[in-house]
Amino acid sequence: MKILLTLPGPLFPPDTGGKIRSLNIFSRLAQKAEIHAVSFASPTRDAAAIVQMKEIFARYTPVFRTEARKYSSRFYLELLANQFTSWPYFLAKCNTADFRRTVGALGCAKSFDLIFCDFLQTAAPLRGLTALPKVLFEHNVESRLRKRKWQGEQQPLRRLIYGRECWKTSLIEADVCRSFDHIITVSDEDRQTLEREFGVTRSSTIPTGVDTEFFRPFREKPQPGRLAFVGSMDWDPNEDGAAWFLTDIYPRIRLAVPNASFAIVGRRPSPRLRAMAEKHPNVEITGQVPDVRPHLAKAEVVVVPLRVGGGTRIKIPEAMAMAKAVVSTPIGAEGLPFHDGRQIRIAEQADQFARAVVELLNNVSLRDSIAQAARDEVVNHHGWEPVVAKVEHILEHVASQSKHACAA
Repeated sequence: MKILLTLPGPLFPPDTGGKIRSLNIFSRLAQKAEIHAVSFASPTRDAAAIVQMKEIFARYTPVFRTEARKYSSRFYLELLANQFTSWPYFLAKCNTADFRRTVGALGCAKSFDLIFCDFLQTAAPLRGLTALPKVLFEHNVESRLRKRKWQGEQQPLRRLIYGRECWKTSLIEADVCRSFDHIITVSDEDRQTLEREFGVTRSSTIPTGVDTEFFRPFREKPQPGRLAFVGSMDWDPNEDGAAWFLTDIYPRIRLAVPNASFAIVGRRPSPRLRAMAEKHPNVEITGQVPDVRPHLAKAEVVVVPLRVGGGTRIKIPEAMAMAKAVVSTPIGAEGLPFHDGRQIRIAEQADQFARAVVELLNNVSLRDSIAQAARDEVVNHHGWEPVVAKVEHILEHVASQSKHACAA
């Protein structure tokens, strides 16, 4: 099978949940199919990543773009100008003539079986491309993600912007999902949302996988009272979750467990989050790290205090694979097949969340029992190979259906 794969950016370094999932799936798929990948890239910042992309795919074509740094003056100017357009900002950045031209030219010149779009960002600009069957990999239902941000926002200006982003995203996402030949989601909840809200009838769910050889328990004992939250801090739901944990949950834990400490591990934490962390004792913000495993290994409990989100959080099965007890909100664990009290603890309110963490910190046997059950579940049922096999089956089916339609 020959696949034209479109990506929002290079998959290296794999420092976000989406990039980790995509890299694990597409690098394995590239061993079974011929893949020509196309993505946006910075000619300077992504120089090393471009070399790595060419190593794992049969061919790779970067579409060069210099993106505004988040919270910079250019970022705010672009965001302001975007309020008067029909595209949400996160999609408008990818709706470029160079990208459409590059993908269109490749699609016409090469005999691909289909186009596989990773994320809505690369699918929306290609709605008008009809030469090949198209499959979209939806890591999140983007309109639902923005709706939750809008519903939870109190600041009037941000609430207005989130509301417009939600409305504009919903219109484009609906059109893309209806016009593409197949949609792949990462949870049944997301698939049902697409069916219910957009009338999508051609969709499939793939489970969340984890490399259980890479993520495995360390020999070193964890640090007593240590908590960790892992995630890209330039993703708004992660920053919101970290801020909520710091202000509403962590102080309650410290009252019950005075030696408690907290590590926020992930790239690009904002000045706002750093300032909040300085107000609390024993809080470490690492920024980007080359390997999250040592930071997970130090933790007695891993927390996922998300109040906004969609899709599934790959950070949870990765922590579980390292035999870590995890406490999450319902949204944080949404779409994952783990059971409260068996492989994970689920708590929605701040006081409930704090009590669950304190209980695990104080009760070693309970913590070890949940951690081992989580590790066993992930090892037995959540490796990457079955996930890749299902993706391959979906793509072969779409390509086969298209050929039958042409023959008819």
